[in-house]
Amino acid sequence: MYMAFKTLQAPPSLARPDSSSFSPSNSKSYCYQPKPHSRPQARIATKNRLQSSPVLKCRANPRDRVDEVVQSHHDHQSTEIPILLHPSVVFPSQTLQLQTVEFRYRIMMQTLLLQEGHSFGIIYSSRKDNRMADVGCMVRIVQCDKLVNDRFFLTCVGGDRFRVLEVVRTKPYVIARVQVLKDRDSPDSSNLGCLMQQVEGHLKDVTMLSDKLSWKLMGAQARQVSRMHSPESFSLVVARLFVEDRSEQQWLLGLDDTAQRLVREERYLQQRSKYLAAVAALRDAFGQLSCNKNQ
Repeated sequence: MYMAFKTLQAPPSLARPDSSSFSPSNSKSYCYQPKPHSRPQARIATKNRLQSSPVLKCRANPRDRVDEVVQSHHDHQSTEIPILLHPSVVFPSQTLQLQTVEFRYRIMMQTLLLQEGHSFGIIYSSRKDNRMADVGCMVRIVQCDKLVNDRFFLTCVGGDRFRVLEVVRTKPYVIARVQVLKDRDSPDSSNLGCLMQQVEGHLKDVTMLSDKLSWKLMGAQARQVSRMHSPESFSLVVARLFVEDRSEQQWLLGLDDTAQRLVREERYLQQRSKYLAAVAALRDAFGQLSCNKNQ
């Protein structure tokens, strides 16, 4: 039985929100499983080496599921935040609406609203294997409506990206130690302007072909991308608006090199434009054949 809630008015400067609701999860638990070091390497490593480089260890709970990930040392620039697992990838500056249905997230929001920051992390989790990605996005609550049965309807805006260093606990909801992820200085930074122009060229082709096929009108999205002046912001907006594959989006979100992200997006959009051009050509050919038969 669906319940009604009042419509939220997001600030006009925000992008069009993505809506999502969370239904009660199945019996499978979400887990974060980094690649552990091999046993021979663990035996050879000295104590000083263990102290200088992070070593991740997985610990299983009584039900033989990975319950948490422990790191050998803590980074001074890291922080602990609550994590919400989401079926899609969230990017910086993205506006989205969430309805908390699961009991663990209702507890999380009740605790969070008592604090000052009103921020938490969102991490993509595939419904196929229930695995939690290692890179997510901070979001800030800009409006909150409390519904019946302690449920919440939230409007949030994406902030900084982060990388998971350690899962502190998983009950009643996930708490992780994270570090802010920023793009590093790339050796190809002088070529960023050229890469942006190449990506924009493929964007125009994809937009034109999509509009021609009436599949997905992308004119407004293309105009939104054209307003991005920073190469990093430009590449992240392209990944959010024009890349449809979730795994590819997550890969682009986790990259810390703007040039690499733009190169990967250029290849993706080039393949996408070729696919759309082939579909448009087939449709035109069949349309011409149908007209000839009618004559």
